[in-house]
Amino acid sequence: MKDSAPSNVVVIDDEEGIRYLLQKRLSNAGYNVISLEKAEDILYLLNDTDTKIDLIITDIKLRKMDGITLLRHIKMLDEPIPVLIITGQGNIEDAIKALRYGAHDFIRKPFDLNEITSTVKDILRRKKETKLAENIGQFIKYQKMIFNIPVDITICNTISYVLTQNLTSMGFCNRTTSENISLSLCEAIENAMFHGNLEIKSDVVKERGIRGFYEEVEKRKKDKRFQKRQVRILQELTEEYVEYIIEDDGPGFNYSSLPELDIANISGRGLLIINIHMDEVDWNEKGNMIRLRKYRVS
Repeated sequence: MKDSAPSNVVVIDDEEGIRYLLQKRLSNAGYNVISLEKAEDILYLLNDTDTKIDLIITDIKLRKMDGITLLRHIKMLDEPIPVLIITGQGNIEDAIKALRYGAHDFIRKPFDLNEITSTVKDILRRKKETKLAENIGQFIKYQKMIFNIPVDITICNTISYVLTQNLTSMGFCNRTTSENISLSLCEAIENAMFHGNLEIKSDVVKERGIRGFYEEVEKRKKDKRFQKRQVRILQELTEEYVEYIIEDDGPGFNYSSLPELDIANISGRGLLIINIHMDEVDWNEKGNMIRLRKYRVS
């Protein structure tokens, strides 16, 4: 029996070298990659019923139609396509604007190909999982769930999906907002795992890259000081709001001394995404527990 057809990923960038790198890496990862120089070229593909697009990766700065204009077109589709934005270094305003217009995530140039591949995989997994359970939530009036999870990145996406899977079908919000909440949760849980329980500084990413960061994660997971630490997650879902409380066993931090959110570091990036997509965000006094709340979106 043959496996299902590979996902179609469209890469849009006016730099040929960037397109080549992404096409080669994603093709090797098993995706069917369509490479385009101009964003306006994708409009023809969107109207082609024979071509199913699963994900779009686009630079936010293009010659004619830019990434923001493209996002506006995609939002008008009956079934919006997830978009991963590529943005220049320090271009924080564009990243914020793209997230608010419905982009699923962003990657900063110069990017790490391992990070790109991992992000693409996560977005497509969330899309598939959402499709499978999109009708269950219509019967929910109130829901409360509590999880205790170990430090394990493979759990993160699944937990984030479970905690948001019913939001769309119960009419709490649209699919894009649900996926944005899921992304925010994933960022908060990863921060609790890695920066909280394993006490890994964000500077590790700058110094050693994504691969070096996860090597440090695996090293510390074997350290007896951290092995018993868990992340506790509480979800309360009502017809008016959904709230998540995420607590780790780490020493906490002084959240009031946080610097300006910086796109260049993984912790700042996560907090940026959380603050954009959630209506209320606060910590306990110790700094090892974060509360996220989103109100119903008509």
